[in-house]
This record gives sequence, structure tokens and C-alpha cells, in this order.
Amino acid sequence: MLAYSKFSGMTEGAAHMEPAVAVGTKFMQEVNSAAILAQLRAAGRISVSSLAQRTGLSRQAVTRSLTVLESAGYAEITGPDREANTSGRPPQMVRFCAEAGYAVGIDVNPHGIRVIVADLAGETVGDTRTVLTRGSGTSIGAAVRDQVADTLADMAVTPDKVWHVSVATPGIVDPVTGVVTLIPSMPEAAGNALVSELRELVSCPIYLDNDVKLATKGERWRGEPRKEDALVFIDWGERIGAGIVLHGELYRGASNDAGDIGYLDLVVDPAHGTDADSELGPFERWTGTGELLAIAAANRDGEGPVTLTELNDAAQRGEDWALSAVRTVTARFAKGVAALRALLDPEVVVIGGDMAALGSVMLDALEEALSNGPLRPPRLEISRLGSEAIAQGAIRHSLTAIERERFESPSVRRE
Repeated sequence: MLAYSKFSGMTEGAAHMEPAVAVGTKFMQEVNSAAILAQLRAAGRISVSSLAQRTGLSRQAVTRSLTVLESAGYAEITGPDREANTSGRPPQMVRFCAEAGYAVGIDVNPHGIRVIVADLAGETVGDTRTVLTRGSGTSIGAAVRDQVADTLADMAVTPDKVWHVSVATPGIVDPVTGVVTLIPSMPEAAGNALVSELRELVSCPIYLDNDVKLATKGERWRGEPRKEDALVFIDWGERIGAGIVLHGELYRGASNDAGDIGYLDLVVDPAHGTDADSELGPFERWTGTGELLAIAAANRDGEGPVTLTELNDAAQRGEDWALSAVRTVTARFAKGVAALRALLDPEVVVIGGDMAALGSVMLDALEEALSNGPLRPPRLEISRLGSEAIAQGAIRHSLTAIERERFESPSVRRE
């Protein structure tokens, strides 16, 4: 069977391969069109002769395939490039129609809703945020649907132009059925409420997944360039979860909840106590931002509550009460990282979420705490994206799905 590689800019965890070209088979037109489309998407705008050179096809074969792609709305043959530095006839140009369809990425959390709309080239063309007013009488699913509708309307994009939607939410999610099975922070979002409401607006595929799982995809796509085969992304805030990459692929586990380290209690100090009514897991109560700010407020001699911004500013100034709080919680958090290290031995652990704002103060304390262990610690890095990784991961998933479902040749599609 012929092998066909996705356009490298949209591939995940795979080495770049040149698109295969079918010659002398009954699938020639279909496979060659897919190869040309891959090059066209990579370039955005390119000459017909360059397409022929890059694919190894004749100019006539490229022209025939471009006619097919143009009729499908994927390509537009434009006028010659008269500014080209050539001695002969100006080259005939063709562009990829990135506006032919759109991907929507949604981040739903207890504090708000984020909607990003991207064109087929992955460029963000719409981005809205709203505060989620819980208990207002409007369901979360309806609030998400309405915000997506408003975002599309502001862009003058009709719902039928949306080719794929990906939704990120906290909790344990079954991405196959689109059902949230456990979500302590937003119990009203349990079940299929998010997906069912969106189906009233769009007819395209809708994908629902855990926010940290999608954030891991976003970090690998839009964060620092990453080729590591073993990576752990930890979203460290009030809640704590990890996305695990093994052998270059996101590892989900049997129940799609691999990495829910917030529920760890093996490393929690028994003297810290438990709270049966808390929405947080044992490790989250022990090392999350709520505990950090409580310790910081106590260290500051009862001057009132402390915000994370105040704590960060004081820690950057080197104030003892702030540094002590960071070191205390980070030393606890290191026990969870050490457990992940012992089990997975990742090349790098990327810290995202609210705690990433503490920067080198947090990272230095974490490196120091891990250095005392018997195993060599993994490389530690701070996420460049922060909370942005979630919505970007949702967009990434939708673009990859669109590529698989619409752009690959069915005869050579890889499952």
C-alpha cells in the first residue's frame, strides 16, 4: 500500500516525510490531489511549476488536480506573479483557500468560557472570552452554544462553515461518547450537556476531552518546539492534572484519566488532614494554589488574604514570607513529580497553570527539592503558553481531525 504523510506542520509526534505520489494506479488522481494539497497548504501560495517540482508530477498532472481542488473549494488559481524575478513568462500562482472552513476550540472551566475560531491554516480569526455565571438559570451547555453562535456571527461565518469543534473541560471525560463522567468543579456539566447543546448549532463532528489532555497537545504544538518521546505536562493551579506523552503519543490509560495526580494520597502528609466535602483531591489540597495562598497569608502575620499576584511580586522581590510559602508547597509538590519520575522516567516535565506565573522562583525551588532524591530528576521547564495551551490544544485536535477526514486520500489514509 502506498504511504502518505500528513503535511508536517499539522503532524503530531512523527518525523516529516515527503507526500507520496501515485503513478500508474487507478487512484492516481485522488492520491496526487492529496499530495498537491499537502504542498499547497504548507506554502499557502505557490506557483504551479513549483508544485510540479515538489511533487515530481508533470505540469499537466498538477493542473488536472488543481482543477479538482478548485472545484472542491480548497484551491484558487490566481493571476501570474508579475513581480517574480524570472526572464520568461511570469509563473501561474495558486493559493490554498484557508477560509473554506473553520475549526472551533472551546475551553470551559468554572470561571469562564473561551472560544477560538481558526481557519484551515491554523490562523486564529476569532477569539472571545466570557465569565461563566453559574446558577443564573442558563445551563452551561446553552451558554457555550450561545457564545459560539455569537463569535461566529461577529465573524460573519455561518455554522455550516464550521468543519470541526473540540471542547475542553475539567474532569474525567469519555471522548468516544462525549460524556463527562466526573467533574467535581462543575457538576452541572456532567453527562452530555455540552455536546448536545452544540449539536443544535453545528452539524459537524464535536469532540469533548479533558482540558489537561488537550493542553498537552497545545503545548507540543504552540509552545516550545518539542520532539521528546517521553514528556509530562502538569497543569498546576487550584486543581492539578497531568498529560502524559509516551513514545511520542498522548497516553490516556484504560479510563482516559491517566495523569489525574490531584487524587494522589500516597505522598500527602497524614497530619495535613482531609476534607470529605472538598471538591479537591488530597494532593490538590496539599499542594494547590489554595494551600499556597493560605500558607502565605499565615506567614505574613495575619495581614489578610493574599492573591497569587501579590505573592509572585513579593517572591520576586525576595521577601521571606513569600519565598517560604513557595518553598514549602513546592517541596510537597516535588513528591508528586518524583512519583511520576519513578514510574515514567520522562525526558522533560513542563509546568503550566497558575503556578507557572511564579517563574524561576518556583522552578528553582522545585529543582532543589528534586535534587535530593535517589533518581536523576527530569528536565524541568515552564510552559510558555500557560492557560492558553488548553484552547490551542482544542484547535490543534480539530485541525488534525479535519486533515484526516477531509484532506487525506481515503485510499491511503492511515488509521
